Amino acid sequence: MEVHVFGRAEIEEGILIRCAYAVISIRDPGRPRAKIKKQAGLRDQIFLTFHDAEPTIGFNLPAEIKLITPAQADEICDFVHRHKTTVGAIVVHCEQGMSRSPAVAAAISDALGLDPGRFWQLYTPNQHVYHTVAHAFERDATGRKADNQ
Repeated sequence: MEVHVFGRAEIEEGILIRCAYAVISIRDPGRPRAKIKKQAGLRDQIFLTFHDAEPTIGFNLPAEIKLITPAQADEICDFVHRHKTTVGAIVVHCEQGMSRSPAVAAAISDALGLDPGRFWQLYTPNQHVYHTVAHAFERDATGRKADNQ
C-alpha cells in the first residue's frame, strides 16, 4: 500500500497514480468540494471539512473554527479499512497539502505498519489531526466497533 499527499491544485489538475486508489479529500469550511478528476484508477472518495487549526492550552479558538472531530477520524479509519485490500494507494489531499493531509497520511501509515517518516521530514503535519486520526485507529484496533453496537 502506498500513501500519497497532494494539495487542492494538484488533485484538481489531475494526478498520476499507477494503481487503483481511493481519495480522502479535506477542505476548509465554506470552501466547495475539490473537483477530483475521474481517472481510471480512482475507486472511491470521501469528503471531510475542518480547519487547519490546533487547540492550544490557555487559548480558546474562535467558535467558527472547526477542528477535526473523532467522528471524522473514525470515517477515515473505516474508509482505509474498507479499501486497504482493494486499492494500491490512499491519496490524501487538503487545501495546501502541507499540514492536514500529511498528518492524516502519517497516521494511516502508522496504522498500516508503513514508515511515516517522509511525512514528518517533508511537511509540517498538524499534530491535533495526527493524534485524532491515530487515536481512531487505536480505538478500532482495541474494539471500538464492538463498543458501538
